[in-house]
Amino acid sequence: MAEEKKGRAVATSTAASIPKFVRGNLSATLKAKEEGKKVAAAFIADGQDEIMRAMDIVPAWGESFSGVCAAKRDAEKYLQKAESDNFSRSLCTYATCNIGFDMMREELGQAPEGAPWGGMARPDMMLGNGQLLCDPRFKWPQATQHYQQDVPVFVTNMYYPPWDPNGDHHEVEELYVKYAKEELHETVKFCEKITGKKMDWDRLAKTVELSDKTWDLFIDTYELRKHIPTPMDTGDAMNTMVPLTFNLGTQEAYDFYVSLKAELEQKIKDGIGVADPEKFRVIWAAGLPSWFALGDFQYFNSKGVVFPVEVTYRGCEKIERLDLPKTNDPLEHIAWRWVRYWTHWYDAAKKRPGSTPKVERIIEYIEDYKCDGAVFHSAFSCRSWHAGIMQQAATLKKVYEDIPILIMEGDIVDISSYNEADTHNRIDAFIETLAAHKARKG
Repeated sequence: MAEEKKGRAVATSTAASIPKFVRGNLSATLKAKEEGKKVAAAFIADGQDEIMRAMDIVPAWGESFSGVCAAKRDAEKYLQKAESDNFSRSLCTYATCNIGFDMMREELGQAPEGAPWGGMARPDMMLGNGQLLCDPRFKWPQATQHYQQDVPVFVTNMYYPPWDPNGDHHEVEELYVKYAKEELHETVKFCEKITGKKMDWDRLAKTVELSDKTWDLFIDTYELRKHIPTPMDTGDAMNTMVPLTFNLGTQEAYDFYVSLKAELEQKIKDGIGVADPEKFRVIWAAGLPSWFALGDFQYFNSKGVVFPVEVTYRGCEKIERLDLPKTNDPLEHIAWRWVRYWTHWYDAAKKRPGSTPKVERIIEYIEDYKCDGAVFHSAFSCRSWHAGIMQQAATLKKVYEDIPILIMEGDIVDISSYNEADTHNRIDAFIETLAAHKARKG
């Protein structure tokens, strides 16, 4: 989702290679037909990445494309196209931007002229997962089928135990893993039917093993940001998440984090931080960013504020920490990894009355990364992912009574909701609060 444009500074040279990943992912969908491969309209963090990679299915990441459109400030025509068929702008703008693009491509028989980086190819299938929280993951494919009626859809649930402060998720984890594993088996059957080829189970196992290694390397790399001054900021992380999020199960993704880790280690050795001087450390506590306003992170940095850690797009934890049961079934392993990723903060939340797993995660990061404050971003068109932000902030205040909190409001794709001057004024006021808070703490 990164964009190459004048004024978009990056703190690491490794992050500057991200547009190559994004372009490559888009162009791969356009080349797929020449290479005899199938294209799947896909959604991030669905547990299906390794299945696609092992079967040579090329993912067409709709959220990524919409993010690119937003970063290039070129989403409006697609949003308007979707609106012309009564898709409200209050719906998920990842979805409506992509649906508008799909509508234009169907009418023209090819990608619209000027589509960012050539756009995406027409898919042969759609694969999705509601993640137990994202209703567009179900309705988006249904809406798209109005314009691509011949494109088959397979959407899973991939349930995990819901948070219950009075229940014991350990007693039901195996049931949810069994359900998730069966859904993954059905996903394989669906892909075999569409591609006309059988799954290579040995290849899948190796792909899953590579994903695990990439997860671990990603966390090892990001934990280098605990150093003071931090060598990398959330402004960069909104780019460096691309290989993990969109290229999981590939050697290219693993190699990227090898390079990023080496660069951060060198920056630490040389005493180079994001801000000079680093005055305040703040967590990006929740919310997708406004892709058209990533420059706001540089505005924070210019004032001495850095984001050494973020919840958003940190979609994994160390495999060892998840304590996954041993299994020779790669699909069962994916299922355990999926369930434990969601539940491994549950026990911590039970120890703090009134807390939740999401808040415990924020607290853990605040402590580990020595943060002075928290920023939340509430995107109006992404209700399911951003629901509960106010409650999270209120719960956080019960733990840290005077912690400065900024709740920014905007959108992920629709720039019409954004006013740079007003945003920067709110940031300035927040920084004054940070300074006063730190002075009180001495």
